[in-house]
Amino acid sequence: MIGRQEERAFIAAALSPRAATASLLLLGEPGVGKTLLLDATVADAVREGTRVLRVRGNAAEAELAFAGLHQLLLPVLDGADVLPARQRAALFAAFGLGDDPAPPDLMMMSLAVLTLASQTASTGRLLLAVDDAQWLDHGSRQVLGFLARRLAGEPIGLLVAARGTHHPDWLDPSVPLLVVPALPPAEAEELLSAQPHPPAGPIRRHVLATAAGNPLALVELARSAARDGGLPAAAPVPVTDLLERTFAARVDELPAATREALLVAAAAEGAALSDVQAALEPGSPVDVWLPAERAGLVRVHADRVDFRHPLVRSAIYGAAPFAERRRAHLALAEALAADPDRRAWQLSAATVAPDAPVSAALEDAATRALVRGAVAEALAALERAAQLNPSADERSRLLATAAYAAIVVGDVDRARQLAARASRSDGDPEATRWISAFSGLVDMLMLRMERAFCLVVPDGLPGAERIDAGVSTIATGIVYHSGIPAQRERIRPMLAARGDDEGMAAHPFHLWDLGATDPYRYGNTVRGHLPALTTAPGLLPTLKHTLGVLSMLLDETETAVGLLGEVVNPQWEDAADFHAGTTAADLALAHLDAGRWADARLGVERLAGRFLDGRRNLGSVRALAVLATLSALTGEPEAALRHATAVLAVTEPAHALATTVRARRAAAFAATALGDHAAAHRHLGALFDGSGAPLHYHLSCYAVADHAAAAVLTGHAGQARTALDRVTAEVGDGASPRLRQILLRAAALLAGPAEAGALFAGALEDPAGQRWPFERGQLWLEYGEWLRRQRRIAEARTALTKAREVFEGLGAVHWGARAEAELRAAGVAVESARPSALRSLTPQRQRIVRLAAQGLTNREIGERLFLSPRTVGTHLYQAFPVLGVTARSQLRDVVAQEPGD
Repeated sequence: MIGRQEERAFIAAALSPRAATASLLLLGEPGVGKTLLLDATVADAVREGTRVLRVRGNAAEAELAFAGLHQLLLPVLDGADVLPARQRAALFAAFGLGDDPAPPDLMMMSLAVLTLASQTASTGRLLLAVDDAQWLDHGSRQVLGFLARRLAGEPIGLLVAARGTHHPDWLDPSVPLLVVPALPPAEAEELLSAQPHPPAGPIRRHVLATAAGNPLALVELARSAARDGGLPAAAPVPVTDLLERTFAARVDELPAATREALLVAAAAEGAALSDVQAALEPGSPVDVWLPAERAGLVRVHADRVDFRHPLVRSAIYGAAPFAERRRAHLALAEALAADPDRRAWQLSAATVAPDAPVSAALEDAATRALVRGAVAEALAALERAAQLNPSADERSRLLATAAYAAIVVGDVDRARQLAARASRSDGDPEATRWISAFSGLVDMLMLRMERAFCLVVPDGLPGAERIDAGVSTIATGIVYHSGIPAQRERIRPMLAARGDDEGMAAHPFHLWDLGATDPYRYGNTVRGHLPALTTAPGLLPTLKHTLGVLSMLLDETETAVGLLGEVVNPQWEDAADFHAGTTAADLALAHLDAGRWADARLGVERLAGRFLDGRRNLGSVRALAVLATLSALTGEPEAALRHATAVLAVTEPAHALATTVRARRAAAFAATALGDHAAAHRHLGALFDGSGAPLHYHLSCYAVADHAAAAVLTGHAGQARTALDRVTAEVGDGASPRLRQILLRAAALLAGPAEAGALFAGALEDPAGQRWPFERGQLWLEYGEWLRRQRRIAEARTALTKAREVFEGLGAVHWGARAEAELRAAGVAVESARPSALRSLTPQRQRIVRLAAQGLTNREIGERLFLSPRTVGTHLYQAFPVLGVTARSQLRDVVAQEPGD
């Protein structure tokens, strides 16, 4: 291989067993030699005894769910029989081989691929080689992205080649990158001279200048020059276009039957050779391919036809008139009758006018894709089905369904476009209202709260009977996120009237509507229904999301974590995409409330990064608010203030008050940590109006105790008492144990010495308050401070010690230091907390250690965290020296000694 020694050495080092992840991404322009480098790497690996699994993306299969993954795993798919039952079922369902009609668990399916690869590598090193990744279907790319993040500790290498020069979104940025350059002049000369009939003189200079170091161009232009005696005079064109013209000219010289066979193969790339043969004229011999093979355009195998380069395929297909391409697609559709998904797309490619049967075939393909968990592929099929449907009503329905699929995969811009098209396509008033409501959902996600509500609940809407469950959940979601009083007052009478319908009384959507708009009035009623609803079998992801968020709003925090964690998991590559990231933000908030701060951070860092990169929507801005809170609580107050300021700059003009409240609380925590109590009071005071009414009817109430603490320190206790009185009146009998604890804490902070002690004791009396550890720690700290001021030193020491333990366990730096200082003032000799060895580990490694301490096996841990058992073992092996242990049995003691555990 001429001129690629450095690139081959770089690849070898990146894929070495000694490399951290043994993965590499090759990028570059067409013809630059990516495939040749990949082929050479594969050949070297095979010589060294490495097993290789290969896949090559192709444009014809880009819309077929998990087609690339199936190609990659086909040689080892028989090994799936020994996978754990849940993994095996999910993998087979993704390939359309299972009996379960429910969509597969995508995380479990991805884990099955990882386990199968790890299992294959148990007898020797494995290399996964992926070429033309830009044409792999969406689902296969996402699974490969999942694998790329989990190869540490595995004897598995991953080599991916794709067009372009920028790291694709689906592959983790940590994967090393090599952009394959054009050949330098000397190597280009050498390669040209190595051709069978190298050009000379002016023609040679012309070839070198035109090819510009592109190896494929050098080879093909040299061949053309030898055949034609020179290169045609033409204006400068891109090398890719020039190569396609070169290949097309070579095709023109072939027999008609061979040209027809090549066009069918180009239209069916990825299909079996038997299917391609079946689409040719009856009686076409296999040697019809021989002239194309001799011309160096294709390679024919026993089961398939491979084009020598993707540009050959695109040249053949692009040069053919549409009528000929259409005949090829129709012939293939007939030959693929036993493969309905491929048949549907072949019919689609042959259709230009509205055609109801073809539209129906595509919709059926979309349904099958959804059943297999391939939402992105379903979206493409639905959009094309809408284009081909002759009925305006059906086009509208298909476009609206496609728009929702776009929301699910996180493509809000595309959802907005599809919803707008659906609205223009339909004339039915009822359908138009539903589509308008869906457009409102898109606007909410794009932080246009007032426009969103007007679309869902227009001024002309006559009454409750016109608000059905699907539309009302969108309306109440907008109301909650906006917090705008006028919107809430507009929707409440409609919901109350509909509540008289016995069939709706315990419906999850109706309970969401009531709980989201009136969490204190209806909270206890809704909580009574939650256990039965949240444990019902077969909950769809959208219902799990709805019930999970409802549980979080009503302080059923553990239920929220469980439900939301089943919908999105921080380990999953698409976690930040589901419902435009809002679900990932919801899960992080539930983790934050529950004191699982490492899990909360793991869930939002990537999503918050999208906001900082300019991709601003409801999901990413809420994620940044969570990150601001975590930063404030864990010793990064300056970063917290930056993040909170960025959030407020977006949410305040957008009237997204729910997130505004969270950002102001984060800023107040940061100001408190920095000792700026005036700033803390300013942020918290902004959560209540001049009469003490909460800015946001729900979330502001949870800030009333922090507001009281800041107000006392800054001489504004009267203002805080007004807010507490107003909040207490708003909440009435509807407070959860968590909110009761907060209200009693606020009352104690504002009370005189004679009443404060009883209020603190009352707040601590309910053991349920321990479920929200940070707030419980604040209560112990302030109670201890009050006890010390009352000279009840022994009791103060007990309370302050509990506070310190809670804060150390959480990693609440400022609050832990404050508890230490109070203990010293109470006469306790306190050493500053030593850094925790366990908490010095990465969040993921901490989770592995804690699960191992509970007695779970590596396989069980792997299933929970979506890692292979070998990777779990590697993490534990690397954690042992840090923790000062030598055996797994010692981990229980390490975890037990952690404060707060």
